[in-house]
Amino acid sequence: MTQLFSVVLSLSLSGALVGLLILLFRPLTYQLFAKKWTYYLWLLVLVRLLVPFRADINLMGYLSEELTAVVAGQTDADGAAGESVREGTTSDALQSEQRSTGSKAEKSAGTGTDHTETVQKASDGETVGTGTDNTETVQNTSNGEMVMTAGSGTDDKQAGVRWAQIFRVVSILWVCGVFFAALRRFYVYRRFAKEVHAAGGPLTWEKVLHKSAEMQIRLGIGKRVALYESTAINSPMLIGFWRPRIYLPQAMLAEMEGRENDICLMLHHELVHYKRKDILYKWLFQAALCVHWFNPLVYVFSRRFNVDCELACDETVLKLLSEEGRRAYGNVLLDVAQKHWSGDAFSGKGGKMYGSVPAMTLLEEKSTLKERLRGIARYHRTGIVVGLCSAVVLILFFAVSVVCGAADSGGSFGETIATGYKKSFMALTEHFWEKSMWSQMWEDSFDLNQPILVSSSGKAYRMYDDDALIAEDSESDCWRAWSYMGGDSSVNANKFVLNGSDTLWIFYANKETTLQVSSVFQLYDGRFKIVCVRPDQTVQTLNESGEESAVKVTLPQGRNVIKMVGQKAKIKELDITYGGLKKGNIDSIYVDENEEYAYQVLNGNRPFDLSRVKEAFPHLKGEEISRLCQLAWQEEIVLSRDNWQELWIYSDENLTSQYLLEELQAGRISEFDSGILCVIAPYMKDETVSECFRCLLERGRVSGSDWENIFIYSDSEKSAQYLAEALRRGGVDSFNDQILDQICFRLSTRSLTDIVTALDKDQLSFEGLMEHVLPFVQKQDEAATCVCYYIDLGNVLSDEELRKIEGYLSEQDFYRVVEYNGKGK
Repeated sequence: MTQLFSVVLSLSLSGALVGLLILLFRPLTYQLFAKKWTYYLWLLVLVRLLVPFRADINLMGYLSEELTAVVAGQTDADGAAGESVREGTTSDALQSEQRSTGSKAEKSAGTGTDHTETVQKASDGETVGTGTDNTETVQNTSNGEMVMTAGSGTDDKQAGVRWAQIFRVVSILWVCGVFFAALRRFYVYRRFAKEVHAAGGPLTWEKVLHKSAEMQIRLGIGKRVALYESTAINSPMLIGFWRPRIYLPQAMLAEMEGRENDICLMLHHELVHYKRKDILYKWLFQAALCVHWFNPLVYVFSRRFNVDCELACDETVLKLLSEEGRRAYGNVLLDVAQKHWSGDAFSGKGGKMYGSVPAMTLLEEKSTLKERLRGIARYHRTGIVVGLCSAVVLILFFAVSVVCGAADSGGSFGETIATGYKKSFMALTEHFWEKSMWSQMWEDSFDLNQPILVSSSGKAYRMYDDDALIAEDSESDCWRAWSYMGGDSSVNANKFVLNGSDTLWIFYANKETTLQVSSVFQLYDGRFKIVCVRPDQTVQTLNESGEESAVKVTLPQGRNVIKMVGQKAKIKELDITYGGLKKGNIDSIYVDENEEYAYQVLNGNRPFDLSRVKEAFPHLKGEEISRLCQLAWQEEIVLSRDNWQELWIYSDENLTSQYLLEELQAGRISEFDSGILCVIAPYMKDETVSECFRCLLERGRVSGSDWENIFIYSDSEKSAQYLAEALRRGGVDSFNDQILDQICFRLSTRSLTDIVTALDKDQLSFEGLMEHVLPFVQKQDEAATCVCYYIDLGNVLSDEELRKIEGYLSEQDFYRVVEYNGKGK
């Protein structure tokens, strides 16, 4: 725990240095660079506070070493100062004599005796040594006698123990503080969110909902953000990490009746926060505050981070506004501050308790209003030169954050200060920062002293002494490696365990040729050899001793295999390479039997076995895997959804998509449905997803839960066209207006109208028209078209229903709909 706390102290100091540097240069960067640049610069502080990494050039390591050296010098000085002289004067000669006597005592102690000498020097120069303690102090008596007594070394040890105990107690207090801070913040957030949600409900203002949906489409927000109103807040805010919601104050909504544009400016601000994932960054800063709760600078950084977050959000909003829009945006901030501000954004009984919850508000602190208004008034777009300069400065800041790395941590820091010994701060985990944590854990677990648990009667074990078994396909019941690299013309591993055989290369020679195989390894335990299997199944041993060798091997025409064979073999520093091969004499080279099998399948020489083909994917080219996909579909081999995804990850996406469409149009791949399409859609072009969607519509294989994902990854306009055509043919019986809720955000007004006017009476209800159609049909004449079509389906609108749709229609269109509805009556 003390080691962990030492790392945290190092992180806290390095993060503080980076943060102070940002604050130092902020007045300059604030004037020159974009606000977004300054905001994201704080991510360097977050990384520095939370991620324990360091570079070879490490300021924290240097400072810790210098501090240890200084403290060590002070300890030595204190020990020297502890030598007291009782009476008389001490001359330079006496001090020199004391030092030489002390050095002799140290040498005597180093010979293996547990005691040191107490040296007494009489007036006649005689020196007497007596065994006392394992430290010594020189004293000069009144008669000229010099006596060395125990004391200073014991005090150093006691001080070291005291400091070690203190440091452990501080470490425990830090852990308790982390848990308390985390639990308190989680409790406060949960209580805050619960009270805000309980004090209101979903927003029902249709025009605001309509404009919010329009803004989300324009900002490219795929998942709809719900709107709520609440009496417990004084400012609009975004709350929630997994299910974000935007809350608007009820009092403010009541005063802004008829000012939908101003409300939309507030919503735009909160949606930008959502789009940029600002709430995630705010949660990360909360985590940093929990870990570094003892560092007051982190609280300063968090406050400045929140301000820069709002400034950056304002800047993003201003980019999309005209001059008048920017002025209106500033007026909205003033209005919220003057009319609806009561000290904090939360008006409930929690008061100041909720000041630090991770929520994005329109105006978090009234004190920042002046700075934000100044930013709005001075807004200007940055040019290319400023952008390049900001990139250069960002690189410099990044370099500084890397140099301010975490210091090494080792034993007790307090003990180091007390004793002054120059020990590394990370004696127990010095390799932790040189390699990744997980790789180091794996290397530590790779112990060659552990026994290999395999059967001595198994085929893999017996293979070593049986050439017939070696000549068969490779087989092993134990294969483990640390830092194994193979392929091309070389194979090497730091540590390797093998029981059985493993193929290195398969050479198909078109005539007799030669190659040279060089190898070296250290046999730690068991038996191990490198062999060559010729076409006639004879086996030649190339290296069994492990000594460095270079063997020239004759390869007859046909299939030749280079293998390594082990019998409970434990190997260190394995290195095998081949060279001197004339390419014209070789038709093909494979690295294992699975790759060989895959090429045989491609050439039509072997039947298709998916499990073996998958093993060869890492060794094949993308276009070759695409061809294997086509073969699998032509042979009607059923693939799981995981298999579909693997095919697209390893294959040439464009070529595989082309083959897929050809097979779908030919009526093959019967198991293909919308679920499979959603799995592979992220790897395909939008137009290809739309074409696959068209084929699924013809087959009636679209599930109700997959519509949204299909429209997200496809060309939504083309997909809407195919859907409307299928609806008019009556080929999509499962479609209804509830499914429109999944796709209406992705469609243009024209496309949505085409789909609506293709529905039949059972597929379009008045509730669906109100909730999923009218709020998203932007043009009022299109809204009138959808309403008239609903009436054409044989429906008659009541007076109450007419009043509900009135807000979506112009006055002229509304009276036209009323007249049209009267004809239906």
